[in-house]
Amino acid sequence: MEDAVAACEIVGLEDVETLDSVSSDKLLHLAKARETGELVCSCDRGEAHVYLQRGRVAWANDCMHFHAFTGHLKQHARIDAATIEAVIAECCATKRPIGEALVERKVATEAQVRAALRHQIGLALHIGECRGEGGNVFYQRDYDEYDERFTFSASELISEARDIG
Repeated sequence: MEDAVAACEIVGLEDVETLDSVSSDKLLHLAKARETGELVCSCDRGEAHVYLQRGRVAWANDCMHFHAFTGHLKQHARIDAATIEAVIAECCATKRPIGEALVERKVATEAQVRAALRHQIGLALHIGECRGEGGNVFYQRDYDEYDERFTFSASELISEARDIG
């Protein structure tokens, strides 16, 4: 089963659709307003969740690529599953961001964590495309602080998604 999941999680962004314009506009508006919270984009194909901190995208996930972040690290940073699982377990218990812990422990570099986050976020932004009726809703939330090195400008991400899609 792991092989089937791995095949799904390591895909090129050119192989998936791009975020619909209504959700893109909403994300850009929230970023400009420096909002913190969760933007949920949904349609009949599924959901994408984009998490903002003071207008910057901290992370995102979708219904089709559950292990995109860890899969990218396994493939590109050559981190074994046991090491990632140990860090994830600790971070779940302490509510600490996984990427920051990986860098602090020297398991991954800052560049490797940023690349894996960007990959995961890119997939989620692409999954948000709705061919028919779709919608989005924003929930203001309070999160622990994310290190800004591991967050991204929404306008840059949307621009990249449109260029690829």
